[in-house]
Amino acid sequence: MGARLLLGGNEDTWICVNNQWIKHGNPSVPMPIEGCGEEIVSEEEQVIGGDRDENGCLVGAGYSWCEAKQKCLRTWEEPCVGERTDEEMIKEALVTKHNWETEEVKISIAKNDGQYATGGVGSKTPQGGGGIWFAARVDDTWQIVWDGNGAIVCEDLADYPDFPVDLIPECYDSSINKTVRR
Repeated sequence: MGARLLLGGNEDTWICVNNQWIKHGNPSVPMPIEGCGEEIVSEEEQVIGGDRDENGCLVGAGYSWCEAKQKCLRTWEEPCVGERTDEEMIKEALVTKHNWETEEVKISIAKNDGQYATGGVGSKTPQGGGGIWFAARVDDTWQIVWDGNGAIVCEDLADYPDFPVDLIPECYDSSINKTVRR
């Protein structure tokens, strides 16, 4: 059983005993945030950066809590960006489906209700080209329901029976060789 002092040379401090912080006397500093058994931070190091916030971030040193990344960071060094945007995820789904180069593709979103979306896709290359796409969110990822320039085949919508009719009001039914209203 080992014991160590957090801040040496003072009878009123915190002691690490069996991986728990124990008051020794009447410490003038709050209980350490870092776990017992981790590297000891000297008194001089604690002064640099100032106080910690409720998440343990050194506010005086410019750190703040980033919920999306679950860590303390300086936003001018590393932006606190949350999850990828719908646009990024839909673009990735199209790129994966067609084995395109990400940097050569641009997309636009015309309508997105959070569950279903539609928009356009184009090439950034001089040859241009493009089309429309329809996507559905399935288990927190976007799946391409249909994309292209021609008629939307009803069979392509079979896995998405709840896809909004206002986004795709009609489709081509190949069993009867006819465009039908959904």
